[in-house]
Amino acid sequence: MSAPRASAGYVPWWLLFVVAAAFAFGAAILAGIAVSTRAADLPRATATARMIVETVAPAGSLPTPFVAPPTETPAGGPTPTIVNEILPTLSAGVPAIGGYVQVVGTGDIGFLNLRAEAGRSSAVNYLALEREVFQVQAGPVEADGLVWWFLVDPATGTRNGWGAQNYLSVVAGP
Repeated sequence: MSAPRASAGYVPWWLLFVVAAAFAFGAAILAGIAVSTRAADLPRATATARMIVETVAPAGSLPTPFVAPPTETPAGGPTPTIVNEILPTLSAGVPAIGGYVQVVGTGDIGFLNLRAEAGRSSAVNYLALEREVFQVQAGPVEADGLVWWFLVDPATGTRNGWGAQNYLSVVAGP
């Protein structure tokens, strides 16, 4: 067996292996962090359309609402009319500027899109979760057949956007 060289530039081969393994381990950790924090894994907003149909009954009787697609009506029978095509309508009061509202009625989706501008085609600023409370700062604005209110998270002020009144219920405060 020969003695190590007495050179200043000599590095044992096993030391190079240890350094390379440390760099590989660090890269694997950083790759794991990058994959676990990807924005592509966040839930996407989706909409489910339902048609609510109300039959117009003969005079003296009350109409019976039901959820079904319109079908052909036999001659002399009740005539179906569209009551509300997509969104529920809440009757828990009308929001007022400075007042507070809570997100309700989002169903299986579980959140309401708060948009940069009033209207369904505007960019989404924030996904407001069911039962989250916001302060009303502006509105009402009518767009796309809906009434919109500008909502701000009273705790941070950074979570804000225009929300459709159909998914808001007036509350006393946060």
